[in-house]
Amino acid sequence: MSLSPQRQLDNYLSQFAEKQVDGKYLGLYDGERRFGRVFAWLHEQYNNAFEFMNYKAPQGVGGHFNADPSRELMEVNETYSALLRIASKAGIRIETKPEYQRVIDSSPGWLQPTCGSPIPEGLTPIEVEYYDTVFETEESGTTLAGTEQVRLQLVGEGAYAFVHKFTDPNYGIQIARKRLKKDADPKEVERFRREFDIMKRFDFPYILKVYRYDESDNSYTMEYCEHTLRDYISHNIQKMSYQTRHKMAMQFLYAMNFLHRRGVCHRDLSYRNVLVHTYRGSDAFMVKVSDFGLAKEKTSDLTSTGSAMKGSIIDPALKSFRDFKPVNDIYSIGFILNYTLTGKENLVTDGSRLGSIIQKCSATNPADRYQTVKGIIEEMKKLRDSRTALQSA
Repeated sequence: MSLSPQRQLDNYLSQFAEKQVDGKYLGLYDGERRFGRVFAWLHEQYNNAFEFMNYKAPQGVGGHFNADPSRELMEVNETYSALLRIASKAGIRIETKPEYQRVIDSSPGWLQPTCGSPIPEGLTPIEVEYYDTVFETEESGTTLAGTEQVRLQLVGEGAYAFVHKFTDPNYGIQIARKRLKKDADPKEVERFRREFDIMKRFDFPYILKVYRYDESDNSYTMEYCEHTLRDYISHNIQKMSYQTRHKMAMQFLYAMNFLHRRGVCHRDLSYRNVLVHTYRGSDAFMVKVSDFGLAKEKTSDLTSTGSAMKGSIIDPALKSFRDFKPVNDIYSIGFILNYTLTGKENLVTDGSRLGSIIQKCSATNPADRYQTVKGIIEEMKKLRDSRTALQSA
């Protein structure tokens, strides 16, 4: 009876328990409990080899890499390849720093087991890493309760989390899985869990549905959407009727009205945080507001935003995120409405009725804006026809 992939991996990793590894390399991989020792060993071996290559060919014009170091590097490469293969079978992908991957990938073409190896021109100098990790693990599979392991496909990466998709073997549908990055600090873990809790409370057609949180690796599953608003509009705007775009805009507005009526400000609206789920074999779609990591509830004291604000549409009138109110979301809503209805990021300024609504949403002075999303909805309902929308205000 063959061993499971996980057992094979454990057996392979056990051989590194007896290998001598410099403590300075072990210290770099404290966060990798399972792979720490093998990563530290590989890092040390590659550093030794790369330092010697730089010494033998300091100007990058080629040089001679001695026979013993050549054979040693070939053995290290074999170990590295075996680790990648066995880890992959267990559903784990290993990411390697690009500079190291560059040399590893090129080496089979010039390493020789006897008489030394010619160092190719341009290979050196190699940037040797002493103070940060070179290897890290990234899952390529996950195990669902009562099923075999399923394969994960990376579909997105944000400032603090990865998003993968996989096909649920029980139902044959695609599911998304969002996992916090391993170097997340306690505040980011708290924010991530809070994002899930907010979304879990809401059962609304135009808000992304989440399913289950996994404490073991700080991840959660959610419904999968094929497109961001940016991608969907940019690829389809020419063939979308005004009525279709209007319907999409209204779905987005209904989601934001739902949130605001329940005391939640999104605070991170962007063309990529609004998703579009499409249905095979039809033109039907469903808008889904997502990414609630910076959402603020009336009862919350969360004020900081961090790097996750990159790409968001931020109200320039906002002095402090402590003071964020629905009217600040409405500024961003104006831009998203504009993009949905026109396919352009520059706001409509043609004096049309549609342009008036968009301009009022994103007025410089918050007091001049719509104060509620319901007010925008009522005005947009009057513009179901493109001819009405384009009439002068």
